[in-house]
Amino acid sequence: MDNRIDLHIHTNFSDGLLSPEQLIEAVRQKKLAAFAITDHDTLKGYQAIRVLLVEGDPKLVSGVELSVSFDQDDVHVLAYCFDPDHEAFNQALRDFQKNRNQRARRMVEKLNDMGVQITFEQVEEGAVGTVIGRPHVAEAITRAGAVPTYESAFARYIGDGKPAYVPKANFSPTEAIDLIHQAGGVAILAHPIIENRIRHLEMLVDLGLDGIEVFHPFHSRADVDRLKHLADRHRLLVSGGSDYHGREGRFGDIGSQKVPLECLEKIETAAQRRRE
Repeated sequence: MDNRIDLHIHTNFSDGLLSPEQLIEAVRQKKLAAFAITDHDTLKGYQAIRVLLVEGDPKLVSGVELSVSFDQDDVHVLAYCFDPDHEAFNQALRDFQKNRNQRARRMVEKLNDMGVQITFEQVEEGAVGTVIGRPHVAEAITRAGAVPTYESAFARYIGDGKPAYVPKANFSPTEAIDLIHQAGGVAILAHPIIENRIRHLEMLVDLGLDGIEVFHPFHSRADVDRLKHLADRHRLLVSGGSDYHGREGRFGDIGSQKVPLECLEKIETAAQRRRE
């Protein structure tokens, strides 16, 4: 085991491919010091892996990736080191998941109107009790033979601005950051270079953002240097990870980013101070 960590990993409880059982085996092979499951708007993957841990495994950090809307942009905020059993936090996630299901139903209705014959039950089957998202709708479209590939379902039907797209009812920035803080955690802006979400940084800092994800497969070396400078300037925590999904073209392999253990230590210290 070395001092590398990976604080951005997805299971099939959101839009990753691997089950918790498969994922913990993959993490063990990488010999990381610590890792975080950051599924979208659900703790089910984290909770499943938590009970699979045995002595000698890498440290598991509580994590989740919250969907946030600001100025018509989707912005992702990572939460770390919060109390995973915090009732208000979990209730907010349950409410959000109900909205996600309603969104998927509306997409299915739009697809049906366009002649794509799939049912919401077929989408549910692919989700296997997880939070339903566009990847599960895309898989149902592909299984129905309406498109040749998973990627083409997004390109033709459900990608941003496409005919069957339905926007998410996301958290507001204030709701997300306050919720994380109430649960004793820290709030980190995810992959800020993607779609230039870094332009929202100062607004988020004013609302209480604690840090930014510096190390990410999408970020170039120049991006990393720029983000480190911004973190120093705004006195922000630094985080990073592979954003592993197990899907082709969806970012990096587990442990692919050289994220130092020191980043987690500072995140843990900040969370501890908040709880005190």
